[in-house]
Amino acid sequence: MSKTLIAVILVALSPALACAGQNPAEPAAAVVINAVENMHSRSTSSTDVVSQALLGDNVKVLKKERNADGEDWVRIETPDTYQGWVIASSLRFLKPDDKPYASSGKLFVITALLANTYREPDVTEHKPVKVAPISTVLEVVGERNERWLEVNLPCNTRAWIQRGDGDLAEAPHTWARKPVQEMVEQSKRFLGLPYLWGGTSPLGLDCSGFVQLIYKLAGVPILRDADIQMLKSGLDEVAKGSEQTGDLVFFGSALNKIGHVGMMIDTEYFINATVHEKPVVQISRLKDAYWQKIYQAARRAK
Repeated sequence: MSKTLIAVILVALSPALACAGQNPAEPAAAVVINAVENMHSRSTSSTDVVSQALLGDNVKVLKKERNADGEDWVRIETPDTYQGWVIASSLRFLKPDDKPYASSGKLFVITALLANTYREPDVTEHKPVKVAPISTVLEVVGERNERWLEVNLPCNTRAWIQRGDGDLAEAPHTWARKPVQEMVEQSKRFLGLPYLWGGTSPLGLDCSGFVQLIYKLAGVPILRDADIQMLKSGLDEVAKGSEQTGDLVFFGSALNKIGHVGMMIDTEYFINATVHEKPVVQISRLKDAYWQKIYQAARRAK
């Protein structure tokens, strides 16, 4: 692993001093202030990770709890209706009259896999303030020149970002529907990135987190886990043998025991985040014996 990638990961996973969370008594909504925040099955980091929330995600606050270690934790629901526990310091809690983050004004949509933000419009003076993963939407508050934009981070701290890391947009932001081939090319940018159980960002992805992100970037919102993606995301059923580019293919020991998903990049191969042979995002052949043994179904976006 390169020193550059290690540095990016350390910035992403370390809380910035300028971005401290808040703890009001009865919050109903909050915004995620860390680049990537693990969502746990219970209110302690020693339990399993069920998913991740990303920088700038507006989340519902369902419950607050202080655990046995004296830490304040919050059960949240992400925009895709997924629920899990995060430590309270990873959130900025919104007051009743506060607007959701990035819901008005000029916005900057991250299209780089990972984008650094800085204290000043310079990449050499200080280490990055925060890493913004692809699909993050930030509030724009100013600009310096053709290269730099000033943004208001979700923690209400200002920082600078390079224009080449994304696209300007106006609120409210929605993801435009992309052609299937463009979705395929987008997916190939993730090849070789590490598999991570519960992962939803370029710092690490699991199978359903990967296809959910690719579909989101293409303007097709789907749910989080492979089984509910197949059953409850409003996708059309596709007969085996009729798979087309962009279709999702589902795997498991039985049709009611789906545990893996990938996306067809043509009529023969699919791309997926898997631990099979090597734990990375990779391209696999649907007709290989390993996959045919567990192949259960395919679905297509309407």
